[in-house]
Amino acid sequence: MSTETMSTEPLLDIRALCAGYGDTDVLRGVDLKVDPGEIVAVLGSNGVGKSTLNRAISGIVRARGGAILFDGTAIEHEKPAAIVARGLIHVPEGRRIFPNLSVRDNLDLGSHRRAAARRAANRDRVFAIFPRLHERRAQAAGTLSGGEQQMLAISRGLMA
Repeated sequence: MSTETMSTEPLLDIRALCAGYGDTDVLRGVDLKVDPGEIVAVLGSNGVGKSTLNRAISGIVRARGGAILFDGTAIEHEKPAAIVARGLIHVPEGRRIFPNLSVRDNLDLGSHRRAAARRAANRDRVFAIFPRLHERRAQAAGTLSGGEQQMLAISRGLMA
């Protein structure tokens, strides 16, 4: 893609975001921009709001103020399913795989909502990124090592 056709708008644009739980504000005035193709890491000690930020972006925790724009569209009032339908995927901490299902079935569940038509192509792409999962595609996910389970959780997000 030439620089002439690349968008200058951020893919994710968070402005003055406020969010929290109950009467407690966890995020106060957070600003963050992520440009297309950019990789951003949010680092910090336990309890400083990293998970709350991800949950607010995903719609799991409602924004109390500010704006969250994904690909130019405000999403701070949308439900999590609508945000996923737009293509913004949250891979939660703690892996949260389906341990009794096979690796392949776990992956297929990742494409259930949005990408059923592209399921086979997305599965091939994931297996190219994580060849170990291809080797273990028929294995029960709960019998994978911790690192392999994390690969699976990330891959399930990529299936969308």
